[in-house]
Amino acid sequence: MKAGWFSDLIFRRVFKNAGFLLSGKVATGVFGLAYLGLAARGLGIEQFGILVLVQTYVQVITGLTTFHSWQAVIRYGAISVETDDTAGFQQLISFTTVLDVSGVVLGAVLAWFAVPFVGPVLGWSEDVIAYAQPYSLLILFTIIATPTGLLRLYDRFDILAWQVMVTPGMRLIGVIAAVVTDAPLWGYLLAWFVAGVVGGLTLLGLGWREGVKQGRLNGMRWSLRGVTTTHDKIWSFCLASNFHSSLQLVTGHMSTLLVGAVATPAAAGLFKVAREVATALTKPAELLTQSIYPEFARLGSTGEWSAFGGLIRRAAMLAGSAGLTVLIIMALFGKPFLGLVFGADFSAAYGALVLLVAAAVITISGFSFDPALYAMGRPSVPLRVNAVVVLCVYVPLLVLLTQRFGPIGAGMAMLASASLIVTTMGYWARRELRKRV
Repeated sequence: MKAGWFSDLIFRRVFKNAGFLLSGKVATGVFGLAYLGLAARGLGIEQFGILVLVQTYVQVITGLTTFHSWQAVIRYGAISVETDDTAGFQQLISFTTVLDVSGVVLGAVLAWFAVPFVGPVLGWSEDVIAYAQPYSLLILFTIIATPTGLLRLYDRFDILAWQVMVTPGMRLIGVIAAVVTDAPLWGYLLAWFVAGVVGGLTLLGLGWREGVKQGRLNGMRWSLRGVTTTHDKIWSFCLASNFHSSLQLVTGHMSTLLVGAVATPAAAGLFKVAREVATALTKPAELLTQSIYPEFARLGSTGEWSAFGGLIRRAAMLAGSAGLTVLIIMALFGKPFLGLVFGADFSAAYGALVLLVAAAVITISGFSFDPALYAMGRPSVPLRVNAVVVLCVYVPLLVLLTQRFGPIGAGMAMLASASLIVTTMGYWARRELRKRV
């Protein structure tokens, strides 16, 4: 049966593209664990927790204020390419670029001026607040959504595979320098900042170069006139997809901030370590999501709904099996791994780690539901599901359980919300597909 699956051209292309990304992410994961482990040992659990909170604060503001316009580039760009509408394609790129620029400027301004108010809640000293403000300017270099969309639309996952290594590779070099020189907290923040700037500018250049190379951006006309007519419901699509991605931040980066606010910076550091290890282990699911979305968009634009449904089923079975294997390995060897990489103090993150990996396995099994619904033009469905579960289930459980159990409580909340989200999204994906079939 599996041999038959992989004889399918689309299925092979999904895994080929995911394989390109995975080849880069393997190195990225190694770099990430290395620089986090070095930073944890160099700073200690308390200072490491503060470093994590500053970094996460900027990531949260970035996610909340910037548009994830790469989804619109793929959704509407696939239609423009299919119909050979170069003018419409350039309108689309003009529109998403304006969104990108507006988002990073708004985010940088907001992050800078909000630091004095957020810092005391998270236990930051005056010195940390002074470091966090200039670090917030890193948001200006995250104008990467449209270039990312161009590379994914044109199947240039090979470029993305090595580009993703730039930031963590630079970060590892910077952290090594900070450890060798016995640098204080600001030295580690500087390493994070420089690496983010280099990585962002690299992706920006590569994405635009590919767009020009494909010929769709030659003689680029920067015009937004008629964009909402050419690309039906693009505003509602972008707003819904952005709000959906913002909600996902609550179960991602913002969780670390909430743990720090409810508990201590040290607890936030433990949760961050558990979350990063779980994310590294389950990264293939995210890569599959990125590579499968363009295929869903192409199948949806041509009305091949039977193949569309088959792709959902096959992806779920393979991803779920792989995720379960990872969970068993981590349950057996997670505790000694944490002690070896991060130090004995961080073995306390083991309970949270197992729960987060279990939640990730559930999410992996349903990784195709989100991109499928987006490709069917129903971004409002993931938005509603995530809004209800995150705001009404996850956040209340996170606060209550973290207060009582620390990082393990945060893991419990993540597991409960992941189960509910995947079950509900699966129901809606099946319902929408049956309408079209």
